[in-house]
Amino acid sequence: MCEGDASASARVLAGRALALEGVYRFRDALRDYDEVLRLCEVSGFAPDPYVLNSRGNVHGSLGNWDKAKDDYESAANLFQGARGFKVGASTTQRLDGAIYAFSNLALAEAQLGNEDKALKQLESLVRRAPNSADVRAACAALYYSAARFEDAEDAWERACSRESGCAKYRDIDYVTRIRRWPPVMVAKLEKFLAVR
Repeated sequence: MCEGDASASARVLAGRALALEGVYRFRDALRDYDEVLRLCEVSGFAPDPYVLNSRGNVHGSLGNWDKAKDDYESAANLFQGARGFKVGASTTQRLDGAIYAFSNLALAEAQLGNEDKALKQLESLVRRAPNSADVRAACAALYYSAARFEDAEDAWERACSRESGCAKYRDIDYVTRIRRWPPVMVAKLEKFLAVR
């Protein structure tokens, strides 16, 4: 979050935006996220990557996938470049944020027709975050769409063997309404699940 005089206002607006997003008032949430980022800019501070990622989610929910992709990419790069990114071999909250932002970026790329780029990004994330059922489920959907059926099954089985498991990804309502995957990816996952 930005600092200085704008900090308190930005924190309140970010909290309100998140609440508005939670009740699907995406245009109102977008206005608040935009204002948070404006306050950071006029105060001379870098944008908050969490806010950028959240604004990307709102853009995606409004069908503005180009803007969502830009926000996810900015958020991922800010997380990646943050001080304290890694402490020894352990992960930090920033690493989790980077994984989530990069995952969102890959999903947006798929929505925009860049499936090869999306799959390469997701495969990279599997190596960095092997316990992410979200990333593995997305890989399964893209592999299946590319007629890489064995890879799709393997990715799905590995998603299901993770601590969080794949149960949520069997629920298209969850994937659509809660996780908010883009429509192209939801359709790919539905096709994959239909043959299981």
